[in-house]
Amino acid sequence: MIDNLFEIANEIVKQADIVEVASHYIKVEKCGRNYQALCPFHDDKKLGNFYLNKDKGIFKCFSCGKSGNAITFVQSIEHIPFKEAVLKTAELIGYNDERLNNFVSTKPSISEHDQKLFNCLEEICQFYENSLFFSKDEAAVDALNYLHNRGLDDETIKHFRIGYCQRNGENIVEFLRSKGYSITIISETRIVNINKTPFRDSNAGRISFPIADKDGCVVGFSCRKFREDDTSNAKYINTSATSLFNKGNILYNYNNAINEARKVGYVYLLEGFMDVIACYRVGIKSAIALMGTALTRDNLQHLRFMKSQIRLCLDLDNPGQLNALNISNLFDEANIDYKIVNNDVDFSEKDTDEILKAYGDEKLRSYLGDLKNKGEWLLVYLSKHLNLKTLDGKKKMVNSFIPYLASLANLLDYEYYLNSLSRVSGFDASIIEKAVNKYKGKLDKKDEVAYTNLTTSNSTSKKDNPFTKLKLAEKQIVSYMLENKDAVDKYEIKLGYFVDSNYKEIANLIEEFINRINSANEYNVKNLIVFLDSDECKFLNKDLIRDEIANLALEYNKFPPYSEAHFTDIVNTINEEKENNLAIDTYKLNIKSNKSELEQAKYAKTLLSKRKFLIDENDKKRRN
Repeated sequence: MIDNLFEIANEIVKQADIVEVASHYIKVEKCGRNYQALCPFHDDKKLGNFYLNKDKGIFKCFSCGKSGNAITFVQSIEHIPFKEAVLKTAELIGYNDERLNNFVSTKPSISEHDQKLFNCLEEICQFYENSLFFSKDEAAVDALNYLHNRGLDDETIKHFRIGYCQRNGENIVEFLRSKGYSITIISETRIVNINKTPFRDSNAGRISFPIADKDGCVVGFSCRKFREDDTSNAKYINTSATSLFNKGNILYNYNNAINEARKVGYVYLLEGFMDVIACYRVGIKSAIALMGTALTRDNLQHLRFMKSQIRLCLDLDNPGQLNALNISNLFDEANIDYKIVNNDVDFSEKDTDEILKAYGDEKLRSYLGDLKNKGEWLLVYLSKHLNLKTLDGKKKMVNSFIPYLASLANLLDYEYYLNSLSRVSGFDASIIEKAVNKYKGKLDKKDEVAYTNLTTSNSTSKKDNPFTKLKLAEKQIVSYMLENKDAVDKYEIKLGYFVDSNYKEIANLIEEFINRINSANEYNVKNLIVFLDSDECKFLNKDLIRDEIANLALEYNKFPPYSEAHFTDIVNTINEEKENNLAIDTYKLNIKSNKSELEQAKYAKTLLSKRKFLIDENDKKRRN
């Protein structure tokens, strides 16, 4: 008997718009009858791999192979179990059903140990927050005054949950132990060193900035020194890596900024905590910061999920601008929509916090609103970092800018930047254009070689594969079966089995699905995938089967419309090819065994006769 969860899941995928569901996480574009996007499940750098079909309610990446329906998409992108994905998808599409109350979210993906660690980190954060405003520690007053002098009012401090780590570092350890946390759990938060006694807070005497994951749960801290008598070398002490915290997976303030970014359509990517806070102080809430690391693949995925234009605003000093250049190149490769805040400025301050302190709100808002595209920003960057009084400097500038010129598809953009580069470098535009064409020629040659290798490889495999015609015929039959229940009935009567193991698995899945669902349920690809992903289905290799189903569903329109006569013709083709391919396969096996040609021929003929007899017997059984 199918349970309520499965029935609800069927209703959800029936009502869910796969494009709208995916659009909660990624940017989706129309492409003919389908929709396309950068695949969120691997490091996808260009459109053309990941497709969504609105009518069939499925998605498929032809690069990494990920596929499924709306629930599968949510399950994969959220890294949650099937039940959690059903509940989340229902929430996204506004589906209401009283039976959903019976399926309470239990978050089984979080272990009991990690949950304790989360709870302990939250207790630490609250302790730091309370210490800043209510501690008897005299230095707490100094910490609060320091923040006020930096321009942060109490509302801003509380919004970012900024706190103070008491100078008596043993107090927090005693507090956490009184709450029932073992010293082992406390040490795993990295605020104490379990090998040093007495146990005390390694952040003692500093101002704390909590770091949260994408769900807003505290996973670590960055603690800043602020007293003149603090002789420690590091301005910031950051939590070292834990099972919950990895700097490469985190963007500061991401959990607060994501909804605002989707609302306003942009988010500023900055270099530090105080830069994000400076933006907040002037009314810009969609701002996030790197964690002192290079931009990672995980960071790129998080930025994609924001579905907003990225406004790159790193420090105006040499390291910051070099990092901005590197990140812009990554954005280009990943096809991310971005602008860069103007780097041609008339002040020496290097970041948003310093600009706000020196010039006030309006100057900072004006600075952040002066956005440039890559070409405009790059011309200024190269002009500032190369010695254009020398021939080598001018040549370096042209060579550095050529890849950008070669990437431009718009002729007006191309002419504008070609002439701009000519004016700044001093080289004639026609000479630069020849260099661009030469650069493009090298790229085209690489693509041509890659394409030749690919097509040669494919054509060779098809030529050498005697089962191509058989597989294509079986592929049509399975495709019809996925779309038409009548085709399933005809398959069972006229064919009964497939040679291809994947198609055989799909046929078995369809048969079990039809036998176990109520007749009231609709028979379609979306519901078949729900059954495949549910606990009701005990099939192995579910990912492989789902992938093949998605392939067939997306290719269905390539085949002639279903009819019983056409179906029968394909079945006849399959039976003929089974016999032909048996002879070829047997011949190859005998060659390997070094049998004589006469022995090979006799052996093949014998097996062929046996196979024909078995086919005839199967036909008799089906007719009876």
